[in-house]
Amino acid sequence: MHTYFLTLFLSAFLLTGCYNTREPQHNTIYVDGKNIFDASGAPLIMRGVNEMFIWSDDFLGDTIIPEIAKTGANALRIVWLTEASNAKASPENLDLILQNTINSGLFPMPELHDATGKWDKLDSLVDYWTRPDVVEVLKKHEEYLLLNIANECGGHEIKSDQFLQGYKKAIDRLRAVGLQCPLVIDASGWGQDLDILLETGPELLQHDPEHNLIFSVHMWWPAEDGSKQRIIHGIEQSVALNLPLIVGEFAPMGVGCARSIDHITIMEQCQKHEMGWLAWSWGAVGNGDCEEMDMTRGDRRGTFEGLTDWGLEVSINHPLSIQNTSIRSGYLKSKIK
Repeated sequence: MHTYFLTLFLSAFLLTGCYNTREPQHNTIYVDGKNIFDASGAPLIMRGVNEMFIWSDDFLGDTIIPEIAKTGANALRIVWLTEASNAKASPENLDLILQNTINSGLFPMPELHDATGKWDKLDSLVDYWTRPDVVEVLKKHEEYLLLNIANECGGHEIKSDQFLQGYKKAIDRLRAVGLQCPLVIDASGWGQDLDILLETGPELLQHDPEHNLIFSVHMWWPAEDGSKQRIIHGIEQSVALNLPLIVGEFAPMGVGCARSIDHITIMEQCQKHEMGWLAWSWGAVGNGDCEEMDMTRGDRRGTFEGLTDWGLEVSINHPLSIQNTSIRSGYLKSKIK
């Protein structure tokens, strides 16, 4: 009996800010088996959102990021581009949006959107990340950084051997410039091919000299494909492999606004297995393919008060919402300028 209560006490203690504010044990966020930890060694179970900052008037997030932070989110996936696609994507602006994210108490996860569905663009994105002026920015924030190499690189035609060789090369190049932070690798198949992550993930982790990779699946899986069992089985497979997996994008609806995606099961299974998720998307920049994907709408679009419909549900109202399950990093809070 006493042992049981002692175990509960220790478990609670490990998740408190007291534990979270001790001196770092690592230089960066890191993985250990399927679990992710901040530099102090405290568990990091991501609860947050995506936002398409690069297409926003507020592309540095000066006003948007503090509004997202009101949900209690602990991570933010930042849609970005190379300068070849958007002149706003300069190293100076990347530096500012990363700092704004950190200052609001969220771990930043920048991603490059240029290669969405386009496997042949992977190398060009690594070219951007490995530019000396960009590396300088990444190293400045590396203690808190999750670097998502490429959004949904490659369509459904990509085979596992292609994926393996392409990302081995990317890992080698990124580590060669001195980056130690976790590299986040999206599934191919427009982010949806979890099988390719399960097949190649263990070998990619072994290949990485830092052994610090996170794999991200985008669960745009419609109900007619048996998504409930697919979600449960897929997550259970990743756990069995001890693979550090997150759900990098999801919403109740996909292209065309059909509400066919079982977002509640995604949240339930992630909570059960202590797995991170990031909802798509905050909505300051509206989704052209389906406005209902926007978590915030109306006159207060982009603000906390503008949360509505499923956005209000997954951010605040549901028992498994961001506000009800997110654990903020006391270590990151202690470092905010």
